[in-house]
Amino acid sequence: MFKLLLLIPEVIAALVAMNAIHLEFEQGNLKKYYISDSCIVEVLDYTDSALVVQTVCAPICSSTARVFSKDNKLIRTIRPADMGIFPYAWIENDTLHWRDNTDQLLDDEEKKRR
Repeated sequence: MFKLLLLIPEVIAALVAMNAIHLEFEQGNLKKYYISDSCIVEVLDYTDSALVVQTVCAPICSSTARVFSKDNKLIRTIRPADMGIFPYAWIENDTLHWRDNTDQLLDDEEKKRR
C-alpha cells in the first residue's frame, strides 16, 4: 500500500516536507525524488495531470510509468511496446524515454548469442 501512495504527487510533497524522502532534482515542472538507495521517483506535472515514473533497482533497474489526474486518480499505466522483462524509463526534456535493461541479466556468452 505504501508503495502505491508514493506514486501520488501530493503524497510525495508531504513526504518531502517530513524529510522522509529527498528531492534530488527540480527543473521547471520536473522533479526527481530519492525514496531510498534503490528507488527513484520522477514527477512531470502538467496542467491537468502528472506523469509519474518509479524506478526500482534491486539489483537490476526496472521502471513503471503512470499518469494521474490532479485529484490523484490513476488515468493509465504506460508500458513500452516490445520491451524485455526489465524496462527502464526516465524523463528528459519533458519526454518519457524507455530502455531495455534485460541484457543486464545475461552473462557474456548469452549476450553474444543475442
